[in-house]
Amino acid sequence: MVDVRRQIHRFPELGLETPHTQQVVEEALDFLQISHHRLIGTGVVGVIAPNAQGPAMLLRADMDALPILEATGLPFSSEISGRMHACGHDMHTAMLLGAAYYLKHHEAQLSHPVILMFQPGEEGPGGALPMIEAGILDNPPVSRAVMVHVDSDLAAGVVGLFSGPAMASPNDFSITVKGRGGHGAHPDKTVDAIIAATAIVQACQTLVSREEDPTEPLVVTFGTICGGYRENVIADTVEMTGTIRILSPNNLDGTLERFDNLVHQIAQAYRAEAVISMHRGYPPLVADPAFTGLAQQVLTQELGEAAVVLLPRPSMGAEDFAYVAQRVPATNVHVGVVGPDFVTGIHSAAFNPDERALRTGAQAFAAIAMHL
Repeated sequence: MVDVRRQIHRFPELGLETPHTQQVVEEALDFLQISHHRLIGTGVVGVIAPNAQGPAMLLRADMDALPILEATGLPFSSEISGRMHACGHDMHTAMLLGAAYYLKHHEAQLSHPVILMFQPGEEGPGGALPMIEAGILDNPPVSRAVMVHVDSDLAAGVVGLFSGPAMASPNDFSITVKGRGGHGAHPDKTVDAIIAATAIVQACQTLVSREEDPTEPLVVTFGTICGGYRENVIADTVEMTGTIRILSPNNLDGTLERFDNLVHQIAQAYRAEAVISMHRGYPPLVADPAFTGLAQQVLTQELGEAAVVLLPRPSMGAEDFAYVAQRVPATNVHVGVVGPDFVTGIHSAAFNPDERALRTGAQAFAAIAMHL
């Protein structure tokens, strides 16, 4: 697993274009004599115990990297400038291949097929939904699914679980506020786009503080704001971008509709116009409570009581495994990666997970596939 992980780490690939990683996975599956086929270009699907009669269990790992310049200084650092496995997908893929090794050697003990889903594009534009549409859940029919994700808040050797809405839906937006420019000495003859934009930024925070159930997590973030020409010119246009993170599936449509209305109404109050572009992201990831409870029992038996924790809160991060979890009972196993050389968390140029976590992740995959 260490060797596979480092091969993948040295040549990170983005989005749906993961041919090198696909080749590493396929060579490993060939070595293990596990039948496999390609899906949506660079996705790979392996099948263990294909003739078993029970409903299939799906195990999923993602394969893509991030557009980050690596700064770890590791001897197997990225050899592609500006790309890095900073979210641990190289670890996930190696963990699933490790589990495949074990499951193949115990294939005769499986009462159900095990589907190995190696997915590109998790960081965008999304590979899970295309693989579902291409039939990965259908033949043989999948009844349950599990994914792993490295967790930079947990020590290596520890896994965490969360039941219910576990990860948020990310919805990115851009807003163009249109006013009427003019001389800074004569504001009465203008429509100040900057004033309208700042009012929109402030008003949208009331979605969190005054309009949402305070027990339901919601984040409205404006990440960029750009407008104006110089100190004595009133701006005619302001461009803003941001993201709305929503945890509850039931609140998704209503919150986005209210955001749209609020932005337009505030702009109108300042005699300006707002043009909104909303990119709706993955749905919230909901971990099935019953399946998660069974997974907790199996992992406690396999890893020991001290190595399995229930996470105190959900994450406002996003995960396109949510599309799988919409269709079959599913759960997400957080695998701790904090070790002696750990510096900083995921999505960072200095992210350096403890490779001992590979064994833990593989054990988790294999135990759930064997016993559930």
